[in-house]
Amino acid sequence: MKITAKDNISLLNLVLESFPEVSISKAKKMIIYGCISYRNAIVKSPELIIRKGEEIDYSKYSGGRHIAREKTDVPILFEDEDIIAVLKASGVHVDAKPNEKIKSLYALTKSYVRRKWGIRQNLFIVETPEDDEAGICLFAKSKQAQLILKKTFPLAVKEYHALIAGKPKHKNDKINIWLKEGSKNRIFVEKPNEEGAHLCIVQYVTIDTFDQYSHLIVTPQTYFPSQIRFILSSIGNPVIGDHRFGARQISENWLKLYCISIQIQHPVTGKRIKIETSLPLTFNKVNLPIFAEKGGKEIKLEREDQQNKIEKEENEIQ
Repeated sequence: MKITAKDNISLLNLVLESFPEVSISKAKKMIIYGCISYRNAIVKSPELIIRKGEEIDYSKYSGGRHIAREKTDVPILFEDEDIIAVLKASGVHVDAKPNEKIKSLYALTKSYVRRKWGIRQNLFIVETPEDDEAGICLFAKSKQAQLILKKTFPLAVKEYHALIAGKPKHKNDKINIWLKEGSKNRIFVEKPNEEGAHLCIVQYVTIDTFDQYSHLIVTPQTYFPSQIRFILSSIGNPVIGDHRFGARQISENWLKLYCISIQIQHPVTGKRIKIETSLPLTFNKVNLPIFAEKGGKEIKLEREDQQNKIEKEENEIQ
């Protein structure tokens, strides 16, 4: 049974729209149990965005109770013979760490592709987001595809949603800054002519503001590890839940930085493809207050002083 999307819609909502008699729980089971195919591949992610005019195939589930052992533990957003895109949750390692008992995202995805394509199917890591970052994560199914994707990945167009502490000085802005990666994953601001320095460009648009935080759409125009988190922290508005670059935060929050879409060049066909998902329902839930008061004045004032200092340094560089 083919179902055509009348508008851009998540897979879960499309199933609910097509089968109004089923409950949300039943609709999720239809997806998780492999009843839905998209672009000739079984998809098991309710958050997958189906674009207007695209089709999905529905087939009635014919298995038994063993489905509990066969279903994947990671949501699949896109899959073909060469690549697979999955959803990474905050706190999940992309690759396993020594003596770690919890399965990594790579291990879970590899288990899924081998159940589907056979034990000889291999999997290769393309990128390694930090553990607390979430959203779309890409893997390759061959060494050749991995090498091509790694080479072209800096040209990928990504879009993030971020919740930041406070309100940015400018509602919409484009920030240019030269960064250099040091030992132990440390990042430093450098002068343009410094050896090893990279020009990092991040553009953001404010879509909503609240008392203690703001909601941004962030589009990095360069590729550098953790550049979004570092730059937002450097202007005095660290990402909520960022205890690496926003260490003064007192509330326990998951990192509110989510990769919602990515456009890449397919490693085999050469065509540009866009993979996207929707924000999780818990993304906008924030534990307040974010910062503690200090000496009768909020630490927000300290962040403003830090921002003024950075702007002064940037003016001196220019």
